[in-house]
Amino acid sequence: MKLRIWALLLFAWVTTAWSQTGLPKEVVHLKNGSVLRGTITEWVPEVSLTIQLADNSVFVCPIGDVAKVTREFAPSSSEEPKVLRAAPVSQEFEFFASLGYGISSGKYGLDVMNFNMVYGKNLTSAHFVGGGTGLRYFLSDNEFAMLPVFAEYRYRMQRESISPYGRVALGYSLNTQGIEKSGVLFNPRIGVEFPAGLARICFDMGYQTQQMPFPFIENWSLVERFKNSEALCFNLGLVF
Repeated sequence: MKLRIWALLLFAWVTTAWSQTGLPKEVVHLKNGSVLRGTITEWVPEVSLTIQLADNSVFVCPIGDVAKVTREFAPSSSEEPKVLRAAPVSQEFEFFASLGYGISSGKYGLDVMNFNMVYGKNLTSAHFVGGGTGLRYFLSDNEFAMLPVFAEYRYRMQRESISPYGRVALGYSLNTQGIEKSGVLFNPRIGVEFPAGLARICFDMGYQTQQMPFPFIENWSLVERFKNSEALCFNLGLVF
């Protein structure tokens, strides 16, 4: 009889403690500092894990981005729930488009209007590599255009709202005045991005150098020598 009474008391104590602490939740700690709390619905070893948050949003996290996974008890119903936000998890593939303007700099600098399109893959939430093309329209006495083809790398410090990043593009631009007037393009820049619905808005600035021929007079003859046309560029774009 006494044993049954003690068993009932123990059961009542356990159920009371459980109701006060609530059900356990998994906590995924990402290497970029983000914390996701919810229920892990899928775990693919060495590949990814999927976690569903309290607001039913679902995040797929590459295993390489996960620092550790722990478990904690959710607060009881009597406590005021806390709203937790997590940094967005990058999609595997990404498309980026931007418009910009470059202000001439240096001895051979020319003002230039820029248009970029880049498509590539997120290796992790921070590292992106891709390829792109676009248009460079140079504003000079003899206006002309160049069509760049380039590789691009981006490093992003992923945050909850505004994410700083750095991009660098290296490639070759075809001159519409003649293939022999084409040259190397180099364009490093830094900027920030923030979410806007299903896309992200990006703003960056950087230093662009484009190799191209310039006319010179040598020995009473007109010749062309390749020089680097430099510009300080500002760009506004969208990431999908």
